Amino acid sequence: MTAAARPDRTYAVVAGVERYAAGPSWDLPGPAADARRFTAWLRGRGVPAAHIHLLLEELPRAGGPDVDVPAGAAVREAVQEVLTRRLPRLEGDLLWVFWGGHGVTDPQGHRRLFYADAGSDDKRNLDLDAWLTAFTTDLLPGFARQIWLVDSCQTFVEDLGPARALPTELPPGGDRLPGREQFVLLASAPGQRAANDPAGRTGVFSRAALAALTAAGGESWPPDMGKVADGVIGQFTGGAQRPTSLWYRSWTSDVRRLVFPDARRREEPVPDAALSELVNLLAGWPGMTDRDQRQLVLGMLPADLSSAIPRLGAPRPDIISIVRTCRRHPGGLAALVEAVALLEPGSLEQRELTDWAARWLAPEQGA
Repeated sequence: MTAAARPDRTYAVVAGVERYAAGPSWDLPGPAADARRFTAWLRGRGVPAAHIHLLLEELPRAGGPDVDVPAGAAVREAVQEVLTRRLPRLEGDLLWVFWGGHGVTDPQGHRRLFYADAGSDDKRNLDLDAWLTAFTTDLLPGFARQIWLVDSCQTFVEDLGPARALPTELPPGGDRLPGREQFVLLASAPGQRAANDPAGRTGVFSRAALAALTAAGGESWPPDMGKVADGVIGQFTGGAQRPTSLWYRSWTSDVRRLVFPDARRREEPVPDAALSELVNLLAGWPGMTDRDQRQLVLGMLPADLSSAIPRLGAPRPDIISIVRTCRRHPGGLAALVEAVALLEPGSLEQRELTDWAARWLAPEQGA
């Protein structure tokens, strides 16, 4: 990278989407809290509050620190207002973009990030790859250097099931400009899912990225992003909870994808007998007999998984449908166990579920 930037000439777009128009099954505790934490970090490093565009859709009790930056909505119109009208009028040394929320990869390999007003029948989304390219053109003349941190799943859109078609909205065209530099660090590679910690109300990648940024200290601006990426990777090596993979592109456009072997799903699916045991365990949970409680559990699963689950009326058939769909989804059963365990922590049922997971899901506990 070229000469150092100044915090007072730095701008940022910070988005965290926890709640979607698609309904509670898409709820994702953590991204808004992470957006507030990232905003607090920027402010602590001297980035002016007026230079930060904070866009949130928060669940109740979202968490994260209070910040002196007013928040707008993370809906399509508000995001587009920032990207297409506000940023092009600005000029600075550096632009940060942080985004946390649900995402998928389309059949063309483009990463898509869902706006807060994405619904079941209108999955409004931002084409991340298209905007990365657009921000190297004269569409954004004022920022030659950019850092993008994206915490979202990038599972294939085909996993969404019958309603998988995505609307496409491309940014305005522009002429490529010389000297553009982008550093991009993503929580997952195409086809993979990111890890989330709903109890801690944080994305696992976001938590690691903020820790690495903080550890980088305040001697230079921006921090040495190569060391930050190494710090993120180091936190997942041998760790108990991690994303399936990381993807990043350096300032010099070198691309790396890092897959964490322990996070891969079992080569063989969980056998039918073990699946029946899990169904019986869940059917015996008082909370799981209540449809609203089951909906709460599904709201803690990745959106592409929860939206693919056929819902049935009676508790046991509905539980069977949930379990069988989760088995077909990489890391799905581990995600289900984590979500259900939050209903009645410390109970006998929770201990039985933990024992079941230890016997059948050991290779995927970190997924």
